[in-house]
Amino acid sequence: MKKYISLLAVSVIATISVCAQNRLMAIGTLGTVNESPADTKDLISIKALHDFNKTYKTVTNEDWYIIQKGFMAKFTQQGIQHRIIYNKNGKWVATFRYYNEDQLPAEVRHLVKSTWYDAAIRQVSEVSFGGKTAYLVSIEDNTSLKTIKVVNNEMELFQEMVKL
Repeated sequence: MKKYISLLAVSVIATISVCAQNRLMAIGTLGTVNESPADTKDLISIKALHDFNKTYKTVTNEDWYIIQKGFMAKFTQQGIQHRIIYNKNGKWVATFRYYNEDQLPAEVRHLVKSTWYDAAIRQVSEVSFGGKTAYLVSIEDNTSLKTIKVVNNEMELFQEMVKL
């Protein structure tokens, strides 16, 4: 199960990254579906809009995107970038949050820093799906860049690149 969650988290992050760069059609942006946000929002699933408005009541600055297998809402709130993914039927699939060390939950930060105490935390990618939350914590020290995966308070080295 842990391997499945890890694989799913990495797959979803990779897919979103690729989609974000190559396959997104911004709703209400020139050269895309339509130039008017009010008109093009009709293309988003009503269930997705309802769920988003119910979950994120105070968010008013979101941008909606049509992605290959559904929809994505994108916004920044209190310095945290959010990507909320819905399938074509408007059902929530995943939430991605990107932030710095100061917004990382204390228990996750403690886990990482207890092993790599001299490393600086550069960025955190938080993925929530299927009732689980995974953290990919990017750290840097004098000799390397590492990505640490934390799921259910268990930590493992996910990726390491040695500095030349």
